[in-house]
Parts: sequence; structure tokens; C-alpha cells
Amino acid sequence: MKPLIGICANYLSNDAAGMAAGIGAKNQEWQMLADDYIVAIERAGGVPVILPITEDIETLTPLLQKLDGILFSGGSDIDPNYYGEYPKFGIGFIEPKRDAHEIKLAQKVLFEMNVPVLGICRGMQLLTVATGGTLYQDLQNQKPAGINHSVPKALRHHAFHPVAIEKDSLLYEIYETTELGVNSFHHQAVKTIGQGFKATMLAPDGIIEGMELENTDRFVVAVQWHPEMMEAQVSTIRPLFNAFVEKCKLASHNLTLVSSDETIA
Repeated sequence: MKPLIGICANYLSNDAAGMAAGIGAKNQEWQMLADDYIVAIERAGGVPVILPITEDIETLTPLLQKLDGILFSGGSDIDPNYYGEYPKFGIGFIEPKRDAHEIKLAQKVLFEMNVPVLGICRGMQLLTVATGGTLYQDLQNQKPAGINHSVPKALRHHAFHPVAIEKDSLLYEIYETTELGVNSFHHQAVKTIGQGFKATMLAPDGIIEGMELENTDRFVVAVQWHPEMMEAQVSTIRPLFNAFVEKCKLASHNLTLVSSDETIA
């Protein structure tokens, strides 16, 4: 059977998306997801399931019990209060409802489940914050000597800079190379990595572009760039999704407690 893979939706607390598309009403809030995520998972052999943002995280428990993997998607900035900071100049749009929901979901998935996990962009930042790490709130202000990581007007599949991949890593096993060209659509980044994770992919300016859970056979990988935007046009990017979905095929359909020797805390 093809694995069921949950993908976190974006949440919009304003009516702009619905009004612009002519399908909504004034003051109506929205949950949505870019099609690239759906296509990438389906092309790799998985069955994509969009996960809604709910008031109570336990509402999702019956669905989570049936999933074989979770993909934490990109989106808005994360409230810096979650990692012990006040907002700095340059921080972008924040959705408190999504933050509250996904921090709990990430901790539940990491600490109470044993399914494969893939984080992309915000998803990597979320896994960092959920495990005690911190973020650069705005790279232009906090790392002005670095490269520009935010190029929203670029073609989404265009590789803007290379990343160096650590040889002793799952990402190296997946890509079988020490260097890869990636796109770049983020103005925030991991500053202090979360507990249990190690950085295994770096940009030329030292920004962490990929990380993975260490000392475990479990697939928990995150990248700061957007492979879902590239894989249709750049076939060398696709192995990440292939590897993720293959691991999901082996996952149990039950909520399995993580064994004590794999605990992240």
C-alpha cells in the first residue's frame, strides 16, 4: 500500500486570499497549501493528506494514528516568544493560531510517535523551536555580511547558491554528493540548533540549510530551502522525497512511543 503522509497547511487569519480569488467572504479565515507539496509527495509514491490547524491538537489524534509520515511545510514566521526572544526589526508576518497548533504537533510527533518526519523551510525552523533551539529573526539585520537568502521574485526551481553536505549524514546518503545547488526563499534561519539535532548542510555563509536527528535510525530530516519547488524541474533534487516516502512505507500505522534511547529530551 502507498503510505499516507500528512502535510501541514498554512493558516491565514485575514480574508485576502479568498477575496482575491473571488471564492470567499469578508473576514473569512483560510487554511491552504501550495500544490508543489502535494505533487512532490504523490510523484514519490505517497498519498498526501492535508492536515488542518485545529483548536485542540487531540482532535487530530485519530488521523495521526493512521499516518505513515509527517511533512512540516513552509509559511509565516514563528513568534519569537516561543524561543525566549522579543520581536526584532525585520520579523515578518506571524500567525499565532498556527504557531500554537504546530509547536504542540511537532512535539507530539517527535516525542510520542515514531513516524518519519520531513521539515521544509518554516518546518525546519519549527522543529528547531519545538526542541529548544532559536532562530535568526531576520538575516538581513542580524547577519548582514551573509548572502541574500530571500529572493521571492526568482523562478522557484532556480538554484541560487550551493550547500555543503556533511559526509557522515543521512542527507549525504540521499544525495551521494558533498555539494548541491538549492533555491532560496527565507529571511529567517536556525541560530541555535534544537536538542537532538545536528547540522548536516550549510550555505557558503555558514547558515544551516539542513539538519537531521542524530543517534537514531529514525528518519527526521529538515531543510531550509524548498525542494518541493525544484524537484519537478531538477531531477537531482527528487531523491529527498523518494527517501522520505520509502521510509514512510515501512512505518507503523500505530502511535508508537519513541524508545528511551531515542528520546530527544
